[in-house]
This record gives sequence, C-alpha cells and structure tokens, in this order.
Amino acid sequence: MQDNKNAMVNLEKRLNRDIVLGWGAIVFILFVAYLAEVYKGQRSIVYALIFMFINCLTLLFCVVQYRRNPESRKIRYWLLLGFYIMYLFCFATAKTHLVFTYILPILSMLILYHDQKLIIRTGIITLVINEAFIAKWFLVDGVSVENTRDIEIQVGVLMLCFAGCWMATRIYSAVHDVNSDYIKKLDEKTSQIQRMTFQTIETIANTIDAKDEYTKGHSRRVSDYSAEIARELGMEEEEIERIRYIALLHDIGKIGVPDAVLNKPGRLTEAEYELMKRHTTIGGDILKDVGMMPDLDVGAKYHHERYDGKGYPNGLKGEEIPMIARIICMADSYDAMTSNRIYRKHLNHHVVIDELRRCRGTQFDPDVTDAFLRFLDRLDSSGMLTEVPETIEGANRLLNRVMEDQSNKLTETSQKDQLTKVYNRSAGERYMTVTMRDSMGYMFYLNIDDMRRINREQGTRMGDFYLLQIVDLLQCMDPNIIVARYGGDEFLCFVPGPTDTETISDQMSQLLDGIRFIAMDTGGGKLTASIGVSVHDNLKQTFAEALAEADKALYFMKQSGKDSFYFYKQVADMEEDLSRQELSNLVEAIRAKDNFSDAMVLGQQDFFRMYEFISDVVKDRKKEVELVMFTLAFGEGADFSVEQRDMAQDLVDKAILEVVHDPDAICTYSSTQRILIFVDESESNVKRIAEEIEKKFYQMYGRREKHEIMSLEYRIASVKEET
Repeated sequence: MQDNKNAMVNLEKRLNRDIVLGWGAIVFILFVAYLAEVYKGQRSIVYALIFMFINCLTLLFCVVQYRRNPESRKIRYWLLLGFYIMYLFCFATAKTHLVFTYILPILSMLILYHDQKLIIRTGIITLVINEAFIAKWFLVDGVSVENTRDIEIQVGVLMLCFAGCWMATRIYSAVHDVNSDYIKKLDEKTSQIQRMTFQTIETIANTIDAKDEYTKGHSRRVSDYSAEIARELGMEEEEIERIRYIALLHDIGKIGVPDAVLNKPGRLTEAEYELMKRHTTIGGDILKDVGMMPDLDVGAKYHHERYDGKGYPNGLKGEEIPMIARIICMADSYDAMTSNRIYRKHLNHHVVIDELRRCRGTQFDPDVTDAFLRFLDRLDSSGMLTEVPETIEGANRLLNRVMEDQSNKLTETSQKDQLTKVYNRSAGERYMTVTMRDSMGYMFYLNIDDMRRINREQGTRMGDFYLLQIVDLLQCMDPNIIVARYGGDEFLCFVPGPTDTETISDQMSQLLDGIRFIAMDTGGGKLTASIGVSVHDNLKQTFAEALAEADKALYFMKQSGKDSFYFYKQVADMEEDLSRQELSNLVEAIRAKDNFSDAMVLGQQDFFRMYEFISDVVKDRKKEVELVMFTLAFGEGADFSVEQRDMAQDLVDKAILEVVHDPDAICTYSSTQRILIFVDESESNVKRIAEEIEKKFYQMYGRREKHEIMSLEYRIASVKEET
C-alpha cells in the first residue's frame, strides 16, 4: 500500500516536471520565432525582450514552486496564469488572426492532468479572451465579409479542441477511477497480507523467546529499540518499519540450538559457546530465501558482528557490516544488559550507559551509538521505555492475545513435570539459579529409597501415588520453596530463608516423618527417603556448587544408611569419608556375596560387570582380589570448570594406563573415581603401583606434591574369594 502511494506521488512529480519543461520549450520556440521576425524587420528587439521577460518571469516562478514542492497540484494553475499573460500579450501585439492557436500546445499538456474542471475553466477563459478581441476587431472595422470565415474557424477550432480535450479527459478519468478502485482493493488485500505476515513474524519471535523464560519479550524489545535508533538516524518511516520486523526475527536461529545449551545456568564451555554462535548462520539460512521483505536475513546473520571486526560469524568490520545489523547489534546488547538473565541480574542503567560509551567504535558503530544515546536521554532512570511505540497500526489485538496465551501455555508445559506438576530438571535449575543469586537458604536433594522395589512389588500406580504425596509434603514445607523433579525418584529443592542447622534439621525430620506416614496410612509397607543438605551462602556459593555439595551429602547418606538426612561437611573430610565408606561398603557387599542393591548396581555398572567376570575366572580357586580406589578431590573454594575437571580425570586415566598397561583392569566407579582390580597380587606390590600412579599423575599435572586445590587419593582393600 505504501508503495502504491509512493508511485502516485512520483507520478505527480513527473507530470509537473514534464509540464514545466514543456512550458519552457514553448517559451523558447516562441522566442526564436520572434527573433526571426526581428531579424526580418517585422519586430523590434525591445518587443522580443519584453516578451521574454514576461514569460521567463512566469517560468522562473513555476520552477521555484516545483523545487519547493514537486508534487503540488497548484503548479499547473500558476503555469496557466503565466500562459494567459503571454496569450494576452500576443493578442495585443500580434498582426495575425492565427494567434488563437497559441493555446493548443498548453492544452495538449493540460490533458495529462485528466482534470475536467481545469479543461472547462481554461476553455471558458480562452473563449472569453478570443471573443473580446473579435469584438475589438469589429469596433475598429478590422472585420469584413472576406475575413468572417477566419473568425468562424477560430471559434470553431477552439470549441472543438476544448470539447475533444474534455472528452479525452473524461474517458481518461473513468479509466483512472477504475484503476484507482482496483488499486485500492489491491492495497486492502496487500495490507491484510502484511498484517498476517507481521503477526506471523511476531508469533515466531514469541516462540523463540518462549524457549527461555528469562528472554521472554526480548525480540519485541530489540525490535522497538531498533526502530527508535533508525528514527533517530533520520531514516524514512517505511525503512523504520522494515527494520522493526527484521529485528523481530534476529534470534530465529536459536531454534537450532539445543535447550540444554540455551538454558544452561552456568558458564558455557567452549564447545557449547560454538554451538550457541551457530544461531547466527542458522537464522541467516532460514530467512535467506524468504522474499516478502528485502534483507530479512541480514539481522539474523550479522547482529553479532563487531565494528572492530572481532565479532562472528564472518568477522566483518566497520562499513562492511550492513547498517541494519549494526542497529540490531546495539539494541540486542542494550536489552541483554538491562534484562535479568539466568546467570546474572540486570545491570544498573548508568552502568549500561557507561558500557555503551566505552564500546563506541569497538563493538558498536559510533553513529548508531550516538543516536541510541540521544534516544536514551528520553528514558527514565530505570532504563525502561516511557512509551512503547505501536508495532502494527490496526493490528489484530485479539489474535496477539491468543498467540500470547498459547505461548504461555507452551512455556508452562515445557517447564513442568507431567506427573507431579512441579518444575522439571532444566526449569528447576533456572529458577533456583536466579533465586539463589539473591537469597540465602538451603538446598536439599531427596531420593526415595528402594523405589524400584516399590514399583515392582506394589505397581507403578502406587509408586506414582507416593510421588504425588511426597510433592504435597514438599510444597507444604515453605510457601517459597522451589521443587524440581530431578530424576525418576529424586527431587531437588531450595528453600530461601533459614540457614541455621537446627531449624533445617527440624524441617528435615518432619519431612521424613511425613514420608514414613504416607506408607503407614495406606498400608503399603515401608516408605523412606534419604536427603543430602547444603546450606547456601549467596555471596560465596553458586547453584552448581550447592548442587555438588547436596549430591555428595546424599551419596554419603545412601552409603551410610537410609531413611535420614546428612549435612554437607568440609570438603576434605567429606571426600575422605565418602571414599572410605564407598570402598568399605563395596568390599562388604562382595564378601557377603550380596546381589548388590539396585542403586549400587545402577550407579556402578562398569565395575560390577568387570567383577562378575573376575569372579567367574577365580571361582574354582582360592584367590585374593585387591581393589584400589583412586579419588580425584577438589579443594574447598576451587573454581574448576567442567572441562577442567574432565581434563584432570583424563590425566588420572592416562597415569593409570602408563603404569598398569592393561585397560581391562580399570573400571569407572564415578565421574571422579576409578577402581583397579588385581588378582593374586601382593599388597605391597599393589601399594607400590598405586604410589607410582599417584606420582605419575602429579608429574603430568605439573605438581610433584599434593596441594590444597586438587589432589589424587587412593585406598586399598582386599577381597578373598571363597570356593
């Protein structure tokens, strides 16, 4: 629709330009004719100069009006006024009756305007002027029987010409009206298609944002900021709207990024960051063949390019980056800094302004930065828009509300566990991360004891009933508790507020009593749970650290006995207790020829497969089996990323292989523990091998002695196979 309006305006400009040029051509031709008459002695030079002055003055006035407003319809009337001044001058000075024909050139140009009233008015004025001069000729006896015919031809030609022009104009107007109606209907259809297209764009943007609760509304805000920057840069309104909708889809490539990476609470690994960076090229590929709007893929593909060339995906620099992408880069960065994220709170408005100024000319285009800073001067101190502009004039608000409701339902469905209706694992991690950033409290990790046995003996329906009852108990503990189903029989919870162990112990005891009572009340047998507790200090501890502590406390509880809770102690003591307890329980289970608990087998399948093989080999003879457990321990306050921990564990595996040279003797017991199995090997030799492995590890790691940040410990136990 806007294109059609622009086409009409351009048509008016071209018509005015052509008629002014035509008028100038007529004046020039007449001037040449008069100069010829001067040359032949039929006119004086003074007459020719006066004629040119009158007509050039009118022409100059029309040119000035055209430069001021080239599409103005008033230009044609000013041109007619000048023409009639010339017409009267010619009539007053002409020595021929054919001067009436001077009207024909201007008449042929006026027909282009297809204005019937203009033709009628011009015709009436022309006939009046000609009749006035005919009357003058009668009064001065300039008319005789011989030249009456000329007067008849004069009047007849003028009436015929104006009548023909009027008919042509009327036909032209009828065709024009039909075309206008067609164009109007076409504009309405185009407008409907545009509204549907833009609503589709908004729906896609909402769907993208719904993948992460903490980016909800991000695309809309970036769209609004981008439009304001474009307006501040002096762009046309049509271009501003185009940028608005391109910005709405700038993050469409996140559809191709795994949710686990997109919603990760902590810092991304290098591999995860590479996956995240791919959303720019994915978005560009999705939009590159969509032809409804030019450059629709530019925002998605290049909005992470930096002005200094250090961005991605192509490392473009300065003016190489499309202006649209430079604008969206600024808007995207501003919204990221002023919005809460799962890994941090939003930044103070003044801090954000300082950051924008600091990055001017490095990350951001200087002109775009200056324009955005001017716009931000009109914002309040919180950095929020005081007035959010309309994105679609006359948009279907009902449809938008329906889309938003569906988006909210989709978000809720994706965050809740289907059975218990509490948060699922990923959503629980996100909400706990944000809450723990600002609040002290405690985290506890609850595991239902022997859930597999319950499902096997009492049926899964009874198991589901127990889960729902336990959820009710958890939600009644505290109105602010965050509960997440972390596994089939596990719940992770965070309670903001209390940090004293006495209060927490009372709450844990009441919770365990309630769980025991569930089974007693239904007559379904014994139901117990084990709980690991970590007291959280938001100034010193992250979500990941609290989870690791609660997990270790739970594991210690499971190894020490069930149906109770355990607080995380000092890391060094805990890990020493854990490794000793784990190895001791394992040896006791083997000596007792226990079938091993479901939890133990499930957690250490690699070890038990290997041990069963060894048991078969030594079944008919009395053999001693030596077990060596290596535990990689991390000191309190150590800040190791997942990659660093994995690299350290790889060094442990490499050290074991270099000393033992037998990969079949190594079993994975946990993510930080390995077990070596020796058959009929002396205890002294096993200890020597363990010490050699420990020494080899520290050589690889770059330390010759243990240190407080990370260490490798080993424990040895003997198991004698009885025939």
